[in-house]
Amino acid sequence: MRRTATSISLVAMTLSDFFGRMLDVVAPPRPTEKLVRTLTLQELRLLTLRGDKSGSLPYHDERVRALVWELKYYAHKRAKLLAGAVLRDVLVGIASESLGKPLLIPVPMHPSRRRERGHNQTEVLCKAALAHMRGFYDYQPHVLVRTRHTPQQQGLQKHERIHNLKDSMEINKKSNLDKVNLHYVRGRVCVVVDDVSTTGATFAEATRALKAAGASHVECVALAYS
Repeated sequence: MRRTATSISLVAMTLSDFFGRMLDVVAPPRPTEKLVRTLTLQELRLLTLRGDKSGSLPYHDERVRALVWELKYYAHKRAKLLAGAVLRDVLVGIASESLGKPLLIPVPMHPSRRRERGHNQTEVLCKAALAHMRGFYDYQPHVLVRTRHTPQQQGLQKHERIHNLKDSMEINKKSNLDKVNLHYVRGRVCVVVDDVSTTGATFAEATRALKAAGASHVECVALAYS
């Protein structure tokens, strides 16, 4: 019986591999997707040791850029699993040193950009990390919102990035939720998550908005730093 089950499993794996290769012929994978397929969690954890920020990935590494790209634009399943596991390592460390349960907040995306992309990659990232841990955080993805549609940060100089994001975030006041959201934030340790940080301008604006709402402390965590 055991030998039969093993044989069936091997046949299933062979068929899966065969159909996967056939699909690649019909719809060739993106170069970044091919890189992510070869990535392992062990490799990524080794890369975090070489980054400038503790626990985060170095964005200059082509494998990390591929991971971020697949997560950001395609919400690729394997990219989500790997990125979520890496982020989880950092988040557990923060939670273990915090008094009370921290509030986990993804960097918000303006509704118009979200409609264009179909998802907010920072929410995808947070959910992927939460799948690897239970009970460490309160997750409130809609506490913080973008109040205006800003040009993308990519390609801007540091002073332009700061000016671009100035006063672009606030606590969500839609549908009279402002009191509820203020209750969530006031006196809490808030942990803000982004996929990539370059100058820190996004984190600075999120911190300003949360501090103005009464957060006791704001921690900022990026999957990768450039």
